[in-house]
Amino acid sequence: MATGNEQVAVAGYDPYGLRNLQREEALDNLGGLEAVWYTPVSNFNSWPHVGELTISKLDLAPGAVWYQLVSTRGTLSYDQPPKPMGRHGDLFAQKLKGVLARHTAALAAGIETMAGGRFVALYRDLNGQVQLVGTPTEPLTWTDTYSAGSQTARNNYDWQLLGETVRRARPYLGTWSVSGRGLEGALDLTPGAGGTVELRTHDGRLLAIVPAGKSVVLRAGFKLNYYIS
Repeated sequence: MATGNEQVAVAGYDPYGLRNLQREEALDNLGGLEAVWYTPVSNFNSWPHVGELTISKLDLAPGAVWYQLVSTRGTLSYDQPPKPMGRHGDLFAQKLKGVLARHTAALAAGIETMAGGRFVALYRDLNGQVQLVGTPTEPLTWTDTYSAGSQTARNNYDWQLLGETVRRARPYLGTWSVSGRGLEGALDLTPGAGGTVELRTHDGRLLAIVPAGKSVVLRAGFKLNYYIS
């Protein structure tokens, strides 16, 4: 905070240099994650280990896609505590976690494919910020615990993606392609009249028309939660 005695020094931009640390004005500060995606490390042709922390574009193999962990609302989280390594400096422990609701044969088969895999993940938080977690040479690994629940506890899988990296998570400004496999019941968003958005099922059935700037929540029992804004 300014005291009135400072003199502001004008200097050239240095992307690696020290700078004032503060929250950007007029931006929301919402906790939690909106969505998490992952892809195998084999999908990367290269990775920018050095350079600015922020990444604008990824060098992926042709046809590479990301897969979404469509988790129960409010269960997604991310933590990045430092791990002291003595005279060798610090590493960053990487931990993404969430809950996949309700055992089904299809979900169990999909989870089985994760065992022994090496992944890079990206997430978008509720402030709209996107970060890449893990690298092709410092990958994340998958763990999960299944509980059938009880009459007072839900039936679900608690999952985690865990790893350690030399650098902290990398802010990402680019785009990514998401696989449609396993999301056959997903929603299609198409422009409507007057700036609205039409929400339709995969087979074209109209569910809702959302005016610009509004939000809608669609629920179907305990199976589906869609949050479109």
